[in-house]
Amino acid sequence: MNDVNGYDSTIKYAIMNIVGAINKIESMKQDRYLTMHPYSITHSADGYYRTYLPADDGKRKQIKKKSKSDLEKVVIDYWMKRSPTSFKERYAVWVDRQKLKGVSDNTIYKYQTDYARFFKGKKIEKRDVRTIDEEYLELFFDELLSEKEVPYRALKALFGYLKGVFDKSIRDGLIESNPCLKIDLPLYKRRCKQAIVKTPEERTFSQSEKNRLVNSLNEKRKERPDDVLPYAVELALYTGMRVGELSGLMWNDIDEVNKRILIRHSEKLNRLTNTFYISTPKNGKTRIFPLTIEIAELLKKIKNVEKKYGYLTEFVFSNADGRIHARVISGYMKRRTSNEGFTNPKSIHTARRTLNSELLASGAPRTMCCAMIGNTERVNEEYYTYDVSSTSEKMEIVTKINSRVTSNVNGNCNDDSL
Repeated sequence: MNDVNGYDSTIKYAIMNIVGAINKIESMKQDRYLTMHPYSITHSADGYYRTYLPADDGKRKQIKKKSKSDLEKVVIDYWMKRSPTSFKERYAVWVDRQKLKGVSDNTIYKYQTDYARFFKGKKIEKRDVRTIDEEYLELFFDELLSEKEVPYRALKALFGYLKGVFDKSIRDGLIESNPCLKIDLPLYKRRCKQAIVKTPEERTFSQSEKNRLVNSLNEKRKERPDDVLPYAVELALYTGMRVGELSGLMWNDIDEVNKRILIRHSEKLNRLTNTFYISTPKNGKTRIFPLTIEIAELLKKIKNVEKKYGYLTEFVFSNADGRIHARVISGYMKRRTSNEGFTNPKSIHTARRTLNSELLASGAPRTMCCAMIGNTERVNEEYYTYDVSSTSEKMEIVTKINSRVTSNVNGNCNDDSL
């Protein structure tokens, strides 16, 4: 019994030490804010403790409390909310560093929108980074995931921002270690919003859907012979080009002599300035696509329409307002596939996935497919390859395989083991 009592005493002593250490750390954190206070705290003859705090008009105002501890709480709270080492301030410092590293405007825009989405209005905004530890971050994640649905992919991006802010704070000598290193992020995955997994039918065009779309485009051309948008969607079906590549395609990219299309331009949108510009394709490389007879005929029709109506520019897809932007082409594809007869509204990317899958099903080498679509083999395999065979094709193949069994059963069975 004495041993048990001794064991209990040891546990109690250890707990007291832990609590004491935590209180000591918290006290040190509060002392940091008191050292930031530029005014002295005095004890007057009337028994009040007094000091000053900056006022909104640029002057100062006096505050007083009966106890020194109450006065210090007011001072600590004031400087905690206005600390130049607050998470909000340090996030801005980190973003500025990212700019110096050459991060694109669109990435900076994402940093800003994600800040508004995850941090704005939260307690962490005003929290001094020197007082943020793994326990505080765990509470932040718990509250965030309780308040809103967050996909795990977004949570990982958020975690990356936090890690970057603390790494920068270490560089600047504010903290010694990164609290993110003690967070086991995968444990939060089960609490995140589950991604909706679309079926192959939703991610690709069936042959009947492609036929229906082309018929719809032909009807629209009759209604509006001056509109080149139907041609842009049809070219997407034939080439699997990204929507930005369609918008950025130029007439001098069409090499009729060597019967090829040089895909080397792509429209981009600077989200910070909300302006469009022409750059290289997504991977920064030029790729070649064969200029087949049907594609050449389609391009010829486009040029004739644009000449007739005075739209012809250096870009393949233009109208009365000039070059047609990518989002206009995207919207047109979705409108044309939002009616009955389509599994779901389709995108330009649907055409990319369909063409890649059909190329592979036809026996084209994977390296060739990747080169024409403009993806790495991993991306192509994981996100662009689907079973696009019809039920009748599957039935024909399975029937052929099963017929071998039935013919052997009904006829003379040859046992290979004899």
